[in-house]
Amino acid sequence: MGVFKKNGWFWIDYYADGQRHRRKVSPQKNVATLALKDVQVKISKGEYLGIYEEKKVFFKDFAEKTYIPYAKANLGPTTFYRCEGIIRTHLIPFFGSSYVFKIGMKDIEDYKTKRMNEVQPATVNREFSRLRHMFRCAVDWSYIKENPSKGVKEFKEPPGRIRYLTQEEIEALLAECGPDTLRQNHWNAGRPLSDLLNIYLRPIVEIAIHSGMRRGELLGLRWKDVDFKGRMIVLEKTKNGERRVIPMNDTVVRALKSLPVHLHEEKIFTGIPGDALSKAFERACKRAGIEGCRYHDLRHTHASHLVMGGTSLRAVQTLLGHKDLRMTMRYSHLSPEHLREAVTTLDKTLNSISDGHYLDTGKTQP
Repeated sequence: MGVFKKNGWFWIDYYADGQRHRRKVSPQKNVATLALKDVQVKISKGEYLGIYEEKKVFFKDFAEKTYIPYAKANLGPTTFYRCEGIIRTHLIPFFGSSYVFKIGMKDIEDYKTKRMNEVQPATVNREFSRLRHMFRCAVDWSYIKENPSKGVKEFKEPPGRIRYLTQEEIEALLAECGPDTLRQNHWNAGRPLSDLLNIYLRPIVEIAIHSGMRRGELLGLRWKDVDFKGRMIVLEKTKNGERRVIPMNDTVVRALKSLPVHLHEEKIFTGIPGDALSKAFERACKRAGIEGCRYHDLRHTHASHLVMGGTSLRAVQTLLGHKDLRMTMRYSHLSPEHLREAVTTLDKTLNSISDGHYLDTGKTQP
């Protein structure tokens, strides 16, 4: 490695990744010498040619050839569908023609500002969260040295929407969800979707309310996931990619046992698309006179009634499969009891201190 002069210019000569490189730098020798030292430092750190020069990968190529295949292998079908939609519809059109290593905080803030003029803060935050994870992976996979999204903050969101069904609404809804029990001859693989929904809607709604399972988890449920003897449902892969065990109460056991079992079908609810189920649910709500309720609110109903019944937020977090307790804290206002217990404990603690003080000083308590 060295500096040499050719045709009035100083060049640098060095080896990197087993290959010899020669580069024209400057008419001034001291500039070329500094450039060579910079190259030597970068090579020693593994930065030169490994990250900034040879891995000049466009964001579009990184997304399509590297990140999306990784996401497909590691995310559930529904989560991956949303993830791919965010990347292809929004992130690639904005960042696609930029090199990954050239994207900075300002570019990310520009994206957030643009999207804030089009959608709600919660939507922008979900998109930014996906972008941040992409950059995190890019760092782990040595495409870039530092994550440019570090220090970029999410927008403040309004409190999450919580709509849950009251006991009266649940009874009215179930009355509009079809028959109470099922018979073997009700099920037929060739039946119209509307017939299948009429047959399965009630048990689906009952199981959702009493288990808190997401729509995708419930529709993907297999008979081998159900342990009637141990009274539990084992979800091997959830939205968070983690295994979750859901205890079954009598209602869930009864609803599942009312369903037909077919030798050639692994899934319990076969042939029912998620969107069709949500629409059938909304129609049932309309017939029952229930307003402002969506299918996902069955999960809110499960959590809300648990909290109102005195179940701890930590237990609800585990049952719902929330990684972050902040998600579960949305239901905390439904249970003022835990706050009451906290101040009661404080009262007892301070009183005991006061009692000790009076005893020590010989004073009589008022």
